[in-house]
Amino acid sequence: MPTLHTILLYLHIVLGAIALVLYWVPVVARKGGTLHIQAGKVFYYLMLTVASSGIVLCIIGLSDPVGIYTAGKQMTSEQVQRMLVWRVPLSQFLLLLSLLTWVTVRHAIAVLQAKADRSLLRRWYYQGPVLVMFPLALFVAYKGITIGMPLLLIFAIVSLITASTISYYVYKKQIQPRQWIIEHFSAMIGSGIAVYTAFFAAGGRRMLSQWLPGEWQLVSWLAAPVIGVTAMILLSSYYKRKYKVQHNKALPQG
Repeated sequence: MPTLHTILLYLHIVLGAIALVLYWVPVVARKGGTLHIQAGKVFYYLMLTVASSGIVLCIIGLSDPVGIYTAGKQMTSEQVQRMLVWRVPLSQFLLLLSLLTWVTVRHAIAVLQAKADRSLLRRWYYQGPVLVMFPLALFVAYKGITIGMPLLLIFAIVSLITASTISYYVYKKQIQPRQWIIEHFSAMIGSGIAVYTAFFAAGGRRMLSQWLPGEWQLVSWLAAPVIGVTAMILLSSYYKRKYKVQHNKALPQG
């Protein structure tokens, strides 16, 4: 099991690093152009792989945290217990973050495929992962409160909001014409928030520890959601005007 974990971890890191850079190509490319579409497709499949491997890594780690996270290390039982106090909740948080990434990037493409026919988004295999986010986010929020890790609580709230907004879009009675365009952009920004937060909360925290020690690392963890949510608000308003997403007309439930 440790060998499988190590192989998946390296795959996850390499593909995640590529995704961090590739994310910006469809962002800056002309919307609807060949580069935007092709780069978006590559990013989509890349992120599904990164998120899926992240979910598997977290499940393996949670199934045997001592065997996975102490492999090759000389640690006393007291050191192991101290490590598990934060390591297990962090793995639970990363599991939620991986699921959030998977759900948002999948939603970004699915809304373009479905467009006004939202019955395609109500199938059980589509809604299942979204519904799982509710109890998982509540559990992570509870762990964040009990062990005093505000990052867990913050992203549990973000996950609850994301799952709620996706469900609302899928099931609300009417949507505005071309609303799926705005939903696509919002979901892609959401996937960017998730992937950059995962970077800063996992591997990136070691790189930034010398500049942001201790609790100051929370600044780097919150940078992605703060910037991302701000961009989401500004760009949503811009694209609603550009693509003439109308407020006085609506499409019936598909």
